[in-house]
Amino acid sequence: MNVDLVKAFQLADSVFPFENQVDPDPIKEGLDGLRIIEPIHYKGEIYKVEGSYLIQADIKYKYEAKCDRCYETTIKEVSTSLSGRLEDNESVFEEDEEDQDDIIYYEKGILNLDEYILMEVASSIPMKTLCDESCKGLCTVCGADLNKESCTCLDDYIDPRFELLKDFFPKE
Repeated sequence: MNVDLVKAFQLADSVFPFENQVDPDPIKEGLDGLRIIEPIHYKGEIYKVEGSYLIQADIKYKYEAKCDRCYETTIKEVSTSLSGRLEDNESVFEEDEEDQDDIIYYEKGILNLDEYILMEVASSIPMKTLCDESCKGLCTVCGADLNKESCTCLDDYIDPRFELLKDFFPKE
């Protein structure tokens, strides 16, 4: 979605609302083993504070991935947000280096919002996906899904490197 900022800037002290969705296709190649299953929805507003224009947007999307513990397919919903100060791409960089992260650039009065939304989505994807916080995962010996069945492999199995330690603490 290209936002015509001329309209937003003409509203003086008012808020310029926007809402849209973006197709996740441009970032699909970088999502190893993960699939965004519907368009990314966002809703936000542009407003003026102390002479600067600020943008704030709430972003929601769903993705499908394999659980990192039990390898079952799971669907997760993520909410994240995008916020920053709008700056013309042609403006002189007078800001400190650390302030550059919160700047959202536009060019010739047009803001390509989809680009920033997709960058925020790509950076908000969790490093680890779990089907449930209490997921027990797979047995490292027999491969049984410990969420669905139990096994005695871990009770009987002692790693040979630690076998000497089993008698280290006296049993009472």
